Amino acid sequence: KAMLEKFSEMDSKNASFFAQREADFEKRLTEAQARWKAAMAPYNKVKVVTYHRSWANFADAFGLDVIGYVEPKPGIPPTPQHTLDVIQAMKAQNVKVIIVEPYFDTKTPNSIAAATGAKVLVMPPSVGGVPAASDYFKLFDTDVNMLVTAFKDTGAK
Repeated sequence: KAMLEKFSEMDSKNASFFAQREADFEKRLTEAQARWKAAMAPYNKVKVVTYHRSWANFADAFGLDVIGYVEPKPGIPPTPQHTLDVIQAMKAQNVKVIIVEPYFDTKTPNSIAAATGAKVLVMPPSVGGVPAASDYFKLFDTDVNMLVTAFKDTGAK
């Protein structure tokens, strides 16, 4: 909406075109959000671990319960004790998925997964993170599909 207002202010002759494009975007977004929420609905309250706190908004939007982080503070590697604590929490709470961005080292997440029977899921956090995520809608299609597949494959509940 802010872009619509600014573009219309800058180029008033095309204001109706900008309004039409914004309305089209809002319609597509509403439809996509319904589709994503429906796909994720069976996994409401499923517990996951993330590399660090970067997936909070995504988790909130789709009802995921983030129970811990591989990296307790951004840029600070986990201590051996923290890693053991994450493993114990995952075992106790039957956590089956660890979400990691593609630019982080997966050595520690993979060792945690090996100790817990979980799956490390490398998910793109932004458009262009993988070829399939070529726009905003395809990014969420990709991430939601990856998560649903991982939940199904691991029996996450």
